Amino acid sequence: MLNIISDFVKTILPAKRKTTPTGWTSFNAPCCQHNGESADTRGRGGLTANQDGSVSYHCFNCNFKASYQPGRHLTFKFRKLLTWLGASDNDVNRLVIEAIRIRELVNPEEVKLEEERVEFKIRELPEGAVSFQALLSFHLLDDLRNVPPLLNSAVDYVKARKINTDLYNFYWTDSLEHKLDQRVIIPMIWEGKTIGYTSRAFVDDVKPKYYSSYEPNFVFNTNNQRPESKFVIVCEGPFDAMSIDGVAVLGNECSEQQADIIDALGKEVIVVADRDRAGAKLLEKAIEYGWSASFPVWQETCKDVNEAVVKYGKLFVLKAILNAKESSKLKIELMKKKLYN
Repeated sequence: MLNIISDFVKTILPAKRKTTPTGWTSFNAPCCQHNGESADTRGRGGLTANQDGSVSYHCFNCNFKASYQPGRHLTFKFRKLLTWLGASDNDVNRLVIEAIRIRELVNPEEVKLEEERVEFKIRELPEGAVSFQALLSFHLLDDLRNVPPLLNSAVDYVKARKINTDLYNFYWTDSLEHKLDQRVIIPMIWEGKTIGYTSRAFVDDVKPKYYSSYEPNFVFNTNNQRPESKFVIVCEGPFDAMSIDGVAVLGNECSEQQADIIDALGKEVIVVADRDRAGAKLLEKAIEYGWSASFPVWQETCKDVNEAVVKYGKLFVLKAILNAKESSKLKIELMKKKLYN
């Protein structure tokens, strides 16, 4: 079973190819014309399929690389390679599922590290930022005297958003820089480290609504995804993600690196875009990456996930998302045109 994916790749290689004694098969690279280069006619695409089921591809013209190792997910780059080699959408979707099944059979210690490890530089929280829990403990010792009014407003704002403060940490600072004293600070966590933050204004006339400091291509809340979960819900904003324990791409775009981070979770991906014209962009990415999308009934009255959770409750919102899931690219495209134009 570990060789299902590598065996399939061998069946879709170009007929015109050469295999070296070392096991590398060379052929005209199918990737070049998709990466700003002219079509390859000199056999500069190289692929090796090993006995352990792993596959590696390297183009010596445009330098495109993609690989698969049993126990890993099928990355977006590898799925693109399969498509360029002639695999159908049904073939690719089937192999995505096979990769997840294989992952359950492989000892984690046998899985090689991803060839392109994702790292983000550490960035500190704003000066003077203290967690709500620490601030509460401090002011309880003071018999709740001298509590800054803006801190009270920050706590009330999070409470109104119906977020589980036992699971998610929020911070506040009295710093006037970027009007941070009028914002709720949300840390960005990657592999247990804080790599920046975003901050949401809780005072109506503070602009912009969000002030952030973190590197691009980060996916919010991957650290809170449960291993036993069968799916991951992709939202636009951090409060949407925290409302239903999903992840957020922090906007209406989703880069290839973000897609790989999400796919690495090894779960079915369900996109729930905000119900506005800008949300159509995220649905286009769902189609491009081969993800499912949902058009829940509560979108008739609510713009986004968090608004729906506040109005209807978490369980209803989640059930509606799962009931309205669409996996067909054609159906997602039709729903996008119907609801987002």
